Amino acid sequence: MPIVSDGHIRPLAVVIPLILSIAGFVLAMIALFAGTGSQQQALEDYHLIAINMSNFGHDLIPTPTSSGSQPTATDDDSSIWDEIEDGLQDLGDDITDELNDIANDVADRLAGELGISQWYSLHVMTTCEGNFAPNATSPGAWYNTTNCTAQSPGVHFNLTDVIQREIDEGPLNINAADIPIPDSIQQTIDYVNSFLLATFVLYVLGSAFSGLSVLSCVAALALALRRDGAGRGSILVNMAVSTLAALALALGSAIATAVSKRGVREINERGAEAGVAAVEGAKFMIVSWVAFAAMSAALLSWCVPCCLPRRRRAGYPRRAAWGDKTPRVSSDSRRGLLGLFRRRR
Repeated sequence: MPIVSDGHIRPLAVVIPLILSIAGFVLAMIALFAGTGSQQQALEDYHLIAINMSNFGHDLIPTPTSSGSQPTATDDDSSIWDEIEDGLQDLGDDITDELNDIANDVADRLAGELGISQWYSLHVMTTCEGNFAPNATSPGAWYNTTNCTAQSPGVHFNLTDVIQREIDEGPLNINAADIPIPDSIQQTIDYVNSFLLATFVLYVLGSAFSGLSVLSCVAALALALRRDGAGRGSILVNMAVSTLAALALALGSAIATAVSKRGVREINERGAEAGVAAVEGAKFMIVSWVAFAAMSAALLSWCVPCCLPRRRRAGYPRRAAWGDKTPRVSSDSRRGLLGLFRRRR
């Protein structure tokens, strides 16, 4: 069955870009609205960057490395003191081990004791925070969201202010200035913040044009089901809309990928001593680039019928190509040169 017949596209050729446009629209909306509304917990993994604070402040906990001083024995009762010294040495080792275990256990729960969250994440329109479940050291730990900010284009996240406010409001009487976050980390976060507004605009455009592509595909399908079918004008309109959607999603995905990679790299380099780490949102990147691929495939599926030669339907006269002159046919035998000769007879 030909895709284009007598200059019109068949319905089956419209279904393919329609499905691709729906997929691109849904994925673009997931990337845009992750971390908002009722799906904050379900879509938390679709963040741009997540900052891990579970190790923050571990340098505040002293690690015992030596036992106390031992008594000195005289020559007369050296054997007695030797036994006492051995006993004290064993006791000191046991105490040291116990203190080390306690220190490690306290370090694992330090973020909660300080009153801060174990992680903070940046989305296109919001920032979220929470704790790892079941705990930060579990191999399969997942993000348990406790709070997200309101939706806002060009959201600005200040980690230093958030940490200082939460420590001041926490249960421990600790001055936040005693455990400051390096300025270089906040500078890197500011760098990420500077691109969030542009990322928001591009994803809004990508989602809007993807949705418009779905509507234009539905209109083209309705025309294709009629006898006249969807003509080349409908194909060109869908090509234009798909191009705009793919372009917006490509720019948004490229900016988000480049910014998150650089931000994660610099935060990990500058925050190692402070116990601050970061990971990029792999699921967000996958969703973004797959949405771009879907709209690119939709564009390609519209280009194919536009470039294919037309095929005339059986029983229909051939349509004149653009610029061709249709020969004039007259039913009057007295018109033209033949009629002139006949009138002279």
